[in-house]
Amino acid sequence: MNILKAIKNNIPNAITCMNLLSGSIACLFAMNSFKHVGMLLGYQWAFIFIGAAAVFDFCDGFAARLLHAGSAIGKELDSLSDSVSFGLAPAILVIALMQ
Repeated sequence: MNILKAIKNNIPNAITCMNLLSGSIACLFAMNSFKHVGMLLGYQWAFIFIGAAAVFDFCDGFAARLLHAGSAIGKELDSLSDSVSFGLAPAILVIALMQ
């Protein structure tokens, strides 16, 4: 039963890690703003991944409240992922588009 509780408590952290991953990928695409990747340019992919990070950010808070799973590391991880996804990635994107 202890393993199930550990899994339940880490579901919001896994969603938060997806937020962090989306923000990190958005940073990479923002650094290559005008290179074609598939049908879209890099800055367009960056916008898409910042949007995905916003969805993951909503879902991790919702899952934490729904499962009553909150932890100190979860709060710190959420702050880090928000800083990367909604601070660093848009800043890199703006700088890249202004050059």
